[in-house]
Amino acid sequence: MITLTAALLRFTLDKTKRMSVTANPTSPSDAMFRQAERGVLPLGELFGGAQTLIDQGAPQQAVRLYETWLAHTQSPLAYAVWFNLAIAHSGIGNDVQAEGDYLKAIALNPGFIEARLNLGTLYERLGRPDDALATWNAILAEVADLPASPVLHVQTLNNIGRLLEIRKRLPEAEAMLARSLELQPDQPNAITHWVHLRQKLCRWPVYQPFGGVTVEAMQRCTSALATLGASADPAGQLAASQRFIDEKVRRDVPALADPAGYPHKRIRIGYLSSDLCSHAVSILTAELYELHDRSRVEVYAFSWSREDNSPLRARVVGAMDHYIRIDRMTDEEAARCIRAHEIDILVDLHGLTLGARADILCWRPAPVQLTWLGFPGPTAIPGVDYVVADAFVLPPELEPYFTEKPLRMPHTFQINDRQRAIGPRLERAGAGLPEGRFVFCSFNSNFKFTPDVFAAWMRILRRVPESVLWIVADVPDTRENLVREAEAQGVDGSRLLFAARVPPAEYLARFALADLFLDTAPFNAGTTASDALWAGLPVLTWAGRTFCSRMAGSLLHAVGLPELVTHSLEAYEELAVALASDPARLGELRQRLAENRDSSPLFDTPRFVRDYEDLLAGVVKRPAGVPLNDEPDPIRLHAVPDPAPGQLSIQQDSMLALMRAGMHSVVEVGGASLAQAWRARQPNSHFTAIAPAPEAGWSTASIAADPESLDEQQWQQVAPAQCWLFPETLERLRDPWAFLQRVRRQALGGVELVACVNNSQNWLVQSLLASGNLHYQQSGVPDRRTLHLFTRASLAEMLRECGFAIVEMTAVNAHQPDPAVLAALRNFAAATGADPALAEQDALPYQYLLRAVAV
Repeated sequence: MITLTAALLRFTLDKTKRMSVTANPTSPSDAMFRQAERGVLPLGELFGGAQTLIDQGAPQQAVRLYETWLAHTQSPLAYAVWFNLAIAHSGIGNDVQAEGDYLKAIALNPGFIEARLNLGTLYERLGRPDDALATWNAILAEVADLPASPVLHVQTLNNIGRLLEIRKRLPEAEAMLARSLELQPDQPNAITHWVHLRQKLCRWPVYQPFGGVTVEAMQRCTSALATLGASADPAGQLAASQRFIDEKVRRDVPALADPAGYPHKRIRIGYLSSDLCSHAVSILTAELYELHDRSRVEVYAFSWSREDNSPLRARVVGAMDHYIRIDRMTDEEAARCIRAHEIDILVDLHGLTLGARADILCWRPAPVQLTWLGFPGPTAIPGVDYVVADAFVLPPELEPYFTEKPLRMPHTFQINDRQRAIGPRLERAGAGLPEGRFVFCSFNSNFKFTPDVFAAWMRILRRVPESVLWIVADVPDTRENLVREAEAQGVDGSRLLFAARVPPAEYLARFALADLFLDTAPFNAGTTASDALWAGLPVLTWAGRTFCSRMAGSLLHAVGLPELVTHSLEAYEELAVALASDPARLGELRQRLAENRDSSPLFDTPRFVRDYEDLLAGVVKRPAGVPLNDEPDPIRLHAVPDPAPGQLSIQQDSMLALMRAGMHSVVEVGGASLAQAWRARQPNSHFTAIAPAPEAGWSTASIAADPESLDEQQWQQVAPAQCWLFPETLERLRDPWAFLQRVRRQALGGVELVACVNNSQNWLVQSLLASGNLHYQQSGVPDRRTLHLFTRASLAEMLRECGFAIVEMTAVNAHQPDPAVLAALRNFAAATGADPALAEQDALPYQYLLRAVAV
């Protein structure tokens, strides 16, 4: 929007050279208002006085001054006052009045371009893009002397081109920006958008010089995101990001966060993004926010995301502990907001994509800052310390081309949401696909298509008779360009099939209709590759020398299909033809994918979250002498009510309540008492029972063995378990210390314990001991299988020794003792130097139910 100051300057210089505005206007006074009421206030003094009122924080007074002048003054220059009044009205949030003011200014002076430009901007802000385009197009059609104002002419063309691009009217946007660049070639921002539009339209070669715009200028102005698809050179990608930072990002700002960190009990993670809505980033991360272990972390979102009312957005927002909108804040205000919340680790999910707010990170509002998922390349953002990666996607030889240090996940850098529903099976005919023909597909964004890879696709089609390529292209011009290119390479254009946009579940279901997914390079599929693999479709990729060209390879290694990763275009082409010609081989790959999917690291989201939290715990800053999780005793004691008839027992119900949702692999020591109830909650989970003699009718996997005598193969079988259950069985082990240490040592990732343990400090047990009447029973405390007696303190100490920390404990209270018994227990504790109040508290529980996590 053209500002009041700029409009006033142009008005003064170009329209009314006989008028002048003082450099230091005097403060408005009642005398000025009286002059306006008499119609004798000079225009220059009006502008100066109104601006002074605005600068002094009195915009309502400025509005009143303008309105008074207009009501009492007849002037051929009144259109300029209406224009400034519109800006003042917008400044106080009165957009309805501002619209009317602009329209009056235009009616008085149809050639007043500034008013038309600002009116269009107002319409766009109000969510009326068609009105904005109509207003700006009217400038081109109705303002006869527009060429005499080249700056405004270019601004008009750029406004139209930018909004057309947002509206997905890509060919018109490209043409409008081309007109702008023909008038003024030296426009880096316009060139940036023009280049990316040509990528989206598949107009090759993308770098096509015209007018005064050279190929060198196009390459220099290619955005960081567009460069990921245009260049296979890691140095070129870093240079593009660095240019963006040098041109757009502030470096002269102080760091806000304390570099020593904060003494929090839990890690405060802040996610910074404008994509917490129906967007690829949220498609990947939705389950992450739900599965974060709240005993370890506290989750914040700092968001400027659009409110799209999608179920995905509602799910993401609902999973946050704190959801804070920063869209109305400046970058500095947003950074100070993040600092005020003492965020330990700020995770940038945006990178250098559209709408980036890199300046927030430059203020360093958190002691540790990292980037992840939003931009699969080096960001070069000052203040970003780490990038989440893995050994394949960011090998050591790629590190010199990143300004961030890699935080390597053990399997893959990309998280996935297992809750994505796949729709009912589709038929090829319903999707417009031919029966009996080999279907290659590539549902990647069109800007990732390159002439080299497309040429390889066409060679593949020529070598695989009757095969077709199924792709997405929303814009008719893109489809026409691709068909024309195919025919130029000797492939009938009818062999390119174009998929329409469909709802998410149907989109996932249609992957099953294809035979093989062909990846793009040098910008691989990320979310789309996960979608294909989740839906059961093998993905063939070509891994290069950059992060973005190795993404799909990372996913394929994590899902157990490394042979689908090639390392040259020739190998990629040959393997595509070989697989299409060998149905048995391709069928074996699909079968292995189906068998591996749910157990593979790629889709083991709970394990990913634990590994990710472990990474963050390794880099979080804490003040000297304050270790992570140095907090008061986390045990929370409260009684558990009796169950209703027909429901689970107190112990079973409470143990289930302690088990976190999303666990895919659970082991119960001593039986399968919780198997049916857990399966009802997590139908696809793997439940293993370990007992010397499994009971008849168990509908679960079992290991018929003494838990403490498992052989190496059996330990390997249970190593992936995320949760071990001990329903009154921990005290029955001969050496629970050794057993728990083995569980901790054998675990492939983060592991938890949920246990029900009888309290040997219970008042009744103490009474029976004191009277000499403690007898082992068939069931009870203690029963005949009990080998160890645990109290609250000794149980916690054993777990600490074995590498676990209690994060939640529930007490089950039975009958209450007589006051005389409690008094005796307090007296005995005092006599032995113990705390009488604590002794009474610890004597009441009959059992403890606890959750402990490996530390």
